[in-house]
Amino acid sequence: MEEGPKISDAEWEVMKVVWDHAPMTATEVLERLPHDQWKQKTVNTFLARLEAKGVISSQREGRANVYSVVLSESECCRTEGSHFLSKVFRGKVAPMMLHFIENEELTDKELDELRMILEQKAR
Repeated sequence: MEEGPKISDAEWEVMKVVWDHAPMTATEVLERLPHDQWKQKTVNTFLARLEAKGVISSQREGRANVYSVVLSESECCRTEGSHFLSKVFRGKVAPMMLHFIENEELTDKELDELRMILEQKAR
């Protein structure tokens, strides 16, 4: 299984903003999150946790910390995907793919992409 930081659902929401707009301050992160659900103190706490996990780093500029990405979204997705696969599908890829293919709506483009990937894997 891919080793890496375990990121909570709320931390993922914060990280989506940081991945899309870094470098940025905690105040700038809050401005891009839904205001009815987030407070500055909560954002600060999550940023500190994410920094402790090695997902982001900070540098002091004046009175504010400026946060930058250490681990990319794709790196964190790989880790999260491995945890999910292991936890929900006992580490088996085929049952997971079948589950999503059978239970989710897929566009023609997505189906074509899946066919192409499977054909490449078969070679």
